[in-house]
Amino acid sequence: MAEIVFDRISKRFGGHTVVDSLSLTVHDRELLTLVGPSGCGKSTTLNMLAGLEDPTEGLISIDGRVVNAVPSGARDIAMVFQSYALYPHMTVRDNIGFGLKVRGLDRATIDQRVNEAARMLDIAPLLDRRPKDLSGGQRQRVALGRALTRNPKAFLLDEPLSNLDAQLRTQMRAELKMLFERVEGTVVYVTHDQAEAMTLSDRLVVMRDGKVQQIGAPLEVYNHPVNTFVARFLGSPSINLVPGVLERADSGDWSLAGEGFRVALPPRLADAAAAAPGREALLGVRPEDITLSSPDHGIPVRVDLVEPMGSLNVIYGSVGGVRLVATVSPNSTFGTGAAIGMAFDPERLHLFDAASGSALAAR
Repeated sequence: MAEIVFDRISKRFGGHTVVDSLSLTVHDRELLTLVGPSGCGKSTTLNMLAGLEDPTEGLISIDGRVVNAVPSGARDIAMVFQSYALYPHMTVRDNIGFGLKVRGLDRATIDQRVNEAARMLDIAPLLDRRPKDLSGGQRQRVALGRALTRNPKAFLLDEPLSNLDAQLRTQMRAELKMLFERVEGTVVYVTHDQAEAMTLSDRLVVMRDGKVQQIGAPLEVYNHPVNTFVARFLGSPSINLVPGVLERADSGDWSLAGEGFRVALPPRLADAAAAAPGREALLGVRPEDITLSSPDHGIPVRVDLVEPMGSLNVIYGSVGGVRLVATVSPNSTFGTGAAIGMAFDPERLHLFDAASGSALAAR
C-alpha cells in the first residue's frame, strides 16, 4: 500500500475554481473520506488522483512518486464507480478477472485471485452468473472484487453505495468497513452521505465550494466543528443553531439572550463571550443533547410536531421564531401543542460567530 500526497492542488474549469489549493496527506493503510454536498469538489479531487482529470496547479504523489504526468492505467490504483461499470456480456468470474487478463497474467494466477476475492466478498456461488442476474448489492460486490484482485497501492471509491436502497446501503456500509479492515488498504472514499463518512472513516475531510473546511477523526470533527457549515453537515437531525446576543449579568455570568429566552454559558464559552460583549452569536446544541421537562426548566417551548422513529422520537418546538429539534426516548409522552421546557447540556454546547459562522470557542 502507499501514502498519497496532494500538494496545493487546484482545478479550474474556465474561470470556475472547483478545487482550491488542496494540501492533504492520506496515510498508508488509512481509510480517508472526502465528504460534502454536491459541487464541493470531492469527486473532482478523486478523479485527479485517478488520472481522469489533470490538476490545473500542484502535485499529486503516490508512494513518493509524482504522478501528474503518469497515465491512469500506470498509477497502480483501483477505482470503484457509482455505476458499477460491469460488462453485461461477461460472467462475474470474467468481470472480476478482466483487468488481470489485460495485464497478461496467466490463467492460474487469475483464477486464484478471482476465487480469493469471491470468497472474501461472499459471491463465490455467483461466479458463473451475468450482471443482469444479480441484485444491486451483488453487483457492487463484483465491482469491489475487480478492484481487490488488482492488489493496488490504493483503492478509490466514488459514491459506491448511492444506487442502493436504504437498508442495503446500511448493510453494505458495514461490510465495506470490515472488508477494508481485512485488506488493510489505503482507501480514498467519496460520499455526500454523512453517515457513511462517520462510520467508515479513519479520518474525514469536509469540503465546501472546493475548499477544505475541516480534517480529523469522525468524532473529533463531530464534537469540535470549526464552523456552522461543518456542525450542520454532520449529524441527523442537524444541530440546532440558536441566535442571540452575548450578555453579561451583574454577577459576572455570561449568557446568550434571545427573544423569549436566555441560556447561561459554561465557563469555557464565557471566556469567548468576554472577548466580544454584545456580539451576535449562534449557540449550537445537538438534538441528542437536549432534555425535555416542564416549562419552568430550560427554554419554554411549544411542541409543533412529534415524529415517532421507532428507536426515538423527534420533537420539533419553537420559541421566539426559533425552531428547536430534540431527540428523546420513544416512551416520551409529550404531544403536539404541549408546553415544555428544553434544557441544554452545558458541557455539549457550541458557540459560533453569527456573521462568519466560525467557532468562538473550542470544546
